[in-house]
Amino acid sequence: MQKIKDIPKVDRPRELFIQKGADALSKSDLLAIILGSGIKGKNVRQLSEHIIRRFSKNFLTITVDDLLEISGIGQAKALQIISAISLVKRFYEENKDRDVVIRNSNDAFALTYDLGDKKKEYLICLYLNARNVLIKKDIVSVGLLDKTLIHPREIFYPATKLNASSIILVHNHPSGNSIPSEKDQRIVARIVQAGEIMGVPVIDFIIISENKHYSFYLNLKDSDNGLDYVSDGIQTTLFDLLEIDKPLYNANIQKINRPYPLFLKARADTFQLHNRRYLGNKYKLLGFIEDIVIEKCNSIKSFCDIFAGTGVVGERFNKPEIRVISNDFLYSNYVCLRAFLGTSINVRDIAEKIHYLNNLQVEQDNYFSEHFGNTYFSLENARKIGAIREEIEKIEKIEEVKNILICSLIYAIDKVANTVGHYDAFRKDLDMLQPIKLLVPDIDYLNNGNNEVYKENANILIRQITCDVLYIDPPYNSRQYSDAYHLLENVAQWKKPTVEGVAKKMDRSHIKSLYCLKNAIQAFDDLIKNANCKHILLSYNNTGDSKDGRSNARMSDNDILQILLNKGEVEIFERDYKAFSTGKSNGDGNAERIFYCKVN
Repeated sequence: MQKIKDIPKVDRPRELFIQKGADALSKSDLLAIILGSGIKGKNVRQLSEHIIRRFSKNFLTITVDDLLEISGIGQAKALQIISAISLVKRFYEENKDRDVVIRNSNDAFALTYDLGDKKKEYLICLYLNARNVLIKKDIVSVGLLDKTLIHPREIFYPATKLNASSIILVHNHPSGNSIPSEKDQRIVARIVQAGEIMGVPVIDFIIISENKHYSFYLNLKDSDNGLDYVSDGIQTTLFDLLEIDKPLYNANIQKINRPYPLFLKARADTFQLHNRRYLGNKYKLLGFIEDIVIEKCNSIKSFCDIFAGTGVVGERFNKPEIRVISNDFLYSNYVCLRAFLGTSINVRDIAEKIHYLNNLQVEQDNYFSEHFGNTYFSLENARKIGAIREEIEKIEKIEEVKNILICSLIYAIDKVANTVGHYDAFRKDLDMLQPIKLLVPDIDYLNNGNNEVYKENANILIRQITCDVLYIDPPYNSRQYSDAYHLLENVAQWKKPTVEGVAKKMDRSHIKSLYCLKNAIQAFDDLIKNANCKHILLSYNNTGDSKDGRSNARMSDNDILQILLNKGEVEIFERDYKAFSTGKSNGDGNAERIFYCKVN
């Protein structure tokens, strides 16, 4: 049994909680902290995973007797868990009736009626959650309301901090006339547009005078559907009611179609960083990207690839005079980035270990073959993969060497996987029967001691780093990379989690990207606002005409432009490109676009 002390400190529940907070932990990790220790035959993490799996959605209603049925759980541990649940329930019951729900303009007016007596003009913002419960009431400005003075960031920056789902704005007219002026209407339209881009919709704009109040929402909507903001389960916004078109920018797109040379082939029995099938891989676009950097960014000393993936873009700029910052929140990518761009080990010294791992004799099943044999891999290869990964844990304690060995295994797996290049599913016919073979990374000429490698949420990391060039290549659509590469995550972390479904996927809830969700625009705007750099390059594929809605781009060109233009001047470069897809997109009209922004 693996003891908790054998798990790297950075992955232990307590250390992870201290470093990244409760949101970074799974349910079982949080329960592990409460339990404190395991039982005979199970460490605390395995015990907590077993409890969570057993009770699942009924966890909050379990009893002491339920827990005592689990072998090894005594009264003390059962009481620890039940007491924690009871404490949370107690606080919830005491506070749930205090929620202030804003159902309609009358509710909003009741919270701000005192504005009618004010002698100065006020703008109040009510920040709401997804249930229209008031999170916070805030004064945005005092004095004359002017579109030149009220910048959307004064309204929406707090919304991002509060995780608000929507807002209601309330303004007073000391004159006594609650009818909106032309100036009010222009300001409302501007703020409503900004809210749509930010992903925080404006539900209503209310004007209060001494005796009356005026609601844009009520005066624009069909009164036959009632007064409430939510009707038939759908919340209408002012953007819907005003039918505003986002202003389009007639940006000049520079078309580039010149050929670019690729890398030299790897040396015998070695592999290079780009030798991997990966969604959105920019290997064939490296010359295109490099040309733009050379033309627009003079004398750069630092280059940040903040959604690095395999890391090929950062590698292109990996030179002694340039500090490369690489980041990816998938652990399977992180170990390979560390191996290629963040190591000081001479990889020739590990050739003997690679040879040893390749010659392991395996006949018995293991965790990996039991779950992935005869599906993603032949049974023989699955047994070998599981045995090699287990042996790496035994023979190597130096982190840099371990990263290289795991990276070598990941690239070898890619060569024998019975897939189309990702692990959302496996092919029906098992025809990848060649034996798995680990190679030595071809990296001894690439070491750069100035480089930095991170496994972090990009929107958190951006607040901690500075660079000359910020290269951004986020996910384009709703397809999560953690779904496509769950198996490699499993191999890299080697926590042997429970896997479910035909595709044998582990729990991936903690590694979901905001850029695949509806609030991608909000996340992108936050990233750009907090970027401390001189130049920004954003790769964003327009995704063409997809047959599958999940493949449609989360951000439009216009959304991107409006956000980047707040940072500086923008140019767009475009190159026709057939992207590596999941197989359901016809690929018509695909073009890779680089949005270049020279930061003011």
